[in-house]
Amino acid sequence: MASTTDIINAVIHKTNLLAQGISSFYFMNLTTIEIISVILSLIFIGISIFFIIKTGWLTLRYDRIKDVVLKKDVPKKQIKKEWQKIEEHFFEGGENDLKIAIIKADNLLDEALRYGGITGKTLGDRLKKIKSSQLPDIDLVWQAHKLRNEIAHEKDFKLKRDLAEKTLGIYEKTLHELKILE
Repeated sequence: MASTTDIINAVIHKTNLLAQGISSFYFMNLTTIEIISVILSLIFIGISIFFIIKTGWLTLRYDRIKDVVLKKDVPKKQIKKEWQKIEEHFFEGGENDLKIAIIKADNLLDEALRYGGITGKTLGDRLKKIKSSQLPDIDLVWQAHKLRNEIAHEKDFKLKRDLAEKTLGIYEKTLHELKILE
């Protein structure tokens, strides 16, 4: 009968043989493992690129960077069409139409500033970044924006036509000064 030492030596010997077998298999098949790893990596990279393109994530980032870096002109035809819609609301004359005109004018200014590269979550944030040297009537723009906020947040706000006309005049003048509206 084998002694305990012989059994332990046999187990150690078998373990060494197994380890040598695994390592020799690994080193003999290393190129195969490398090829499989490269193929899997390429598949995952391809899937990632597919989803980036499909979702438009990269295009959106590229367009924003391009617009800010190149200071691309705001699409003036689109702005002009939007301004014509605002004027239509104003000339229709009802109180709700006047409110809609002011809210849309405020949104148009916000969109133009955002498109022009002025950062911020809201129009208020963007207006804070504009100096009076850049826009001489910044205080009037603030007043117009505050009126828009009152219209949007106070249900029973009464808007008179002359105040709406003055406010839309401020937005129009501002868009002209920024060379957004011609």
